[in-house]
Amino acid sequence: MQEKSILDLFAADRERHPDRPLFTFVNRAGEDEHVFTPDSLATEASRVRRLLDEAGFAPGDRAILAYPHGPEFIAALVGCFMAGVIPAPVLPPVPGQGRGNEAGFIAAVRDCRARGVLTCTAYDDLRKLAVSRGATTRGGLGWPEVPWYPTDRHEDSDPDPERAWHSPASIDETALLQYTSGSTGTPRGVVMTHRSLIAEVESNTRDYGMGPHTVGVSWLPHYHDFGLIAVILNGLSGSGHMHLLSPLDFIRSPAIWFETMSRVGANGCPAPNFAFDLSVRRTTPQQRRAWDLSHMEVVMSAGEPILPRTIDRFFAEFAVTGLRPETFCPTYGLAEAALSVSSWGRMRLTVDADALAEGKVVPLDSADTEAARRTTTYFGCGQITKPGSRVRIIDPETHLPCPEDRVGEIWVDSPTKGAGYLGRAAETASTFYAKVADGRDIRGYLRTGDMGFFADGELFITGRLKDVIIVRGRNYHAEDLEESVRRCHPHIRPGGIAAFSVTPPDGGAEQLVVFAETSVHTSSDHSTGLSAQEIADAVRKCLRLDHLLSCDVVVVGGPGLVAKTTSGKVRRRTCKSMYLAGEIPNATTVRGTGASEHQLSGRTDRQ
Repeated sequence: MQEKSILDLFAADRERHPDRPLFTFVNRAGEDEHVFTPDSLATEASRVRRLLDEAGFAPGDRAILAYPHGPEFIAALVGCFMAGVIPAPVLPPVPGQGRGNEAGFIAAVRDCRARGVLTCTAYDDLRKLAVSRGATTRGGLGWPEVPWYPTDRHEDSDPDPERAWHSPASIDETALLQYTSGSTGTPRGVVMTHRSLIAEVESNTRDYGMGPHTVGVSWLPHYHDFGLIAVILNGLSGSGHMHLLSPLDFIRSPAIWFETMSRVGANGCPAPNFAFDLSVRRTTPQQRRAWDLSHMEVVMSAGEPILPRTIDRFFAEFAVTGLRPETFCPTYGLAEAALSVSSWGRMRLTVDADALAEGKVVPLDSADTEAARRTTTYFGCGQITKPGSRVRIIDPETHLPCPEDRVGEIWVDSPTKGAGYLGRAAETASTFYAKVADGRDIRGYLRTGDMGFFADGELFITGRLKDVIIVRGRNYHAEDLEESVRRCHPHIRPGGIAAFSVTPPDGGAEQLVVFAETSVHTSSDHSTGLSAQEIADAVRKCLRLDHLLSCDVVVVGGPGLVAKTTSGKVRRRTCKSMYLAGEIPNATTVRGTGASEHQLSGRTDRQ
């Protein structure tokens, strides 16, 4: 039969392998704690479906899924599919602490006009305790006034997994809402249809060789498209046995990721760039010698810029585990395209950084590289392999195709493309159905907001359109500047850097501002050890040498200075707003003259 939903794929896998391990949850000690087979998951999900029926949810109603890591989330997700309820997974804020995703959570509840919030008992108890004590979310934002439903309190109910599951009237019916991470603004609900999700998991099966033989290990958050689709939906579709770790457990001790992969003989794992850097810094040679990663076939990296220096060091340090560099799979994608656009990058390209600042792509060979003072190296993110897809490089101002040697905005048309932003018709039309201005291409394209170029058939990503820094008529990509800064001083935290430009009040030339987090306490007094001035001097020197660029302001602070999304992406526009509003507590601002500083006193309030 022609599958009309992810649930159809799950049902087919259940019929073939009802007792095969599907999802295994691993605790912080590295032990298997909970296992879902297709049969046991269908039973648990049917309990959630019964709860939804009793609460009056109808097909097409929307439910926010607010769960910490655990099996309850997957049961709720499948239960929503069974009932025809549209799930919207989000990161729940920490009750009563005023930290994290409060604004994004509240915005999502209101944006999707949720009929209710599904959660687990443990989280709901914490939320109720916070409310009883008069605690609200940060900035006076209260908890949304919608019903909350703990889905794990119905263990005594009589589930009926054989009762007919919801079947969409059309493959173009909405399957779920995927909220963007908010790296470039207010989170928006991307409408994902059954068609786009099936096209994505089928492409993943082809491109990454996934199937019942796949053994994956992931700590990716379930509310983010990378973890939700690459891991959970692929697992539901019959693509292997997924071992799931808590993101917090990975951050505390990256060794648990590798210990689990070694123990279960994993052949696939996905992660963003920062994870590979963290894994080198937070594991020891002795630990690595004890792990066997020789079974690995796919090490996928996506979700943030892929840095050659990080990846080279990772594979060099982990060679002792049997991990092979050819398993590395650079991938480009975004939530609006379900997940992936291109994959299996194999090229590494060094270009002239000065030419790139003017939007020109000038590749350099080894001899040219030695002669050039300033270069930038990129990993390719692979070719476009999805049937029916087309990706073009377009001038974001004129909407005309760019010449092959120019950087432009990446425009995508693909069967996996979302249907638009929920309730935002004008933004949907301009973002998901943009037209090329030459009149010869009738497709409607998704404007990704990412900048890049093609070289020998591979897609290369240079940065975000709105993060391009223009100084004296030259374009600089924030990621390139941040990569230089992360290497300029041993006490700068690799993931704690943000570069952006501001217009001074007098209307003069654009000024470059850099936020830099340090791993140790800094002061404006040299007698106390590391000084903010020392950090600022190092930042300015490296930007001057690497990019011929002057840095007007360096803001130095502890961990948490740089605002990030729930998935760890730098929120440069938020950092810029904080700077312009003067809302940078517990940080030292070092201006060009070094004369204006505000004493740093401990950690910031942005953790």
